[in-house]
Amino acid sequence: MRLPYQTFWKVFGLLILLTSCLKEMPESTPQNLVWNPALAFPLGSDQFGMNAHSGFDTTLFALDSITQLPEWVTRMEVVMEGRVKFDLASLNQLDEINQLLFRVGIYNGFPERALAQAYFLNADSVAIDSMFVNGAIIVPPGEVTGNGETIDPAVIRKNAVFEEERIAPLQDAIEILLRAVLIDPGADSTLYPYYPGYHMDLEVGVMLDLTLTEEL
Repeated sequence: MRLPYQTFWKVFGLLILLTSCLKEMPESTPQNLVWNPALAFPLGSDQFGMNAHSGFDTTLFALDSITQLPEWVTRMEVVMEGRVKFDLASLNQLDEINQLLFRVGIYNGFPERALAQAYFLNADSVAIDSMFVNGAIIVPPGEVTGNGETIDPAVIRKNAVFEEERIAPLQDAIEILLRAVLIDPGADSTLYPYYPGYHMDLEVGVMLDLTLTEEL
């Protein structure tokens, strides 16, 4: 049994981009899904933080007229977004995909916990589906190093399995958006000047479970 000719070369090209973390066994998989690193490949990565590119309202850096603190400190949460391109339709073999296993890696370079959820967006920026069916995941805080100018990021990796009924709608998705919300930001006032330089990193990979067909 072997992949059809066109599918083989598409997968082969993507395999050149393999990263070691995708070859590792996931924390858990369905009993009927065998982890096969030969069909795993990265979708992309992004770095985001407290800047306009990441959807953060930069006017919140202004000082409050009464407290003289940055206005983002008085908010209960800080929202940022990272994005990765996604084009499932380009595989052309959608009906042969039984399951998709997404692996999401988040590196938190902020000294606070964060809540994170990923969404599949279509060309109109409408969410087609979310990544984590049980709701947002908790990302632990990074560790402050030195005087606080840098943070040793905390790393969390989560897997999400999509069965056949959830796969078909994804052919209309063009990107994956991860929205991260810092919980009670600004606990340490000595770190305020460094927040514009802090950031998070996002990595997304996927493994395909294909039905292999004989090429005639």
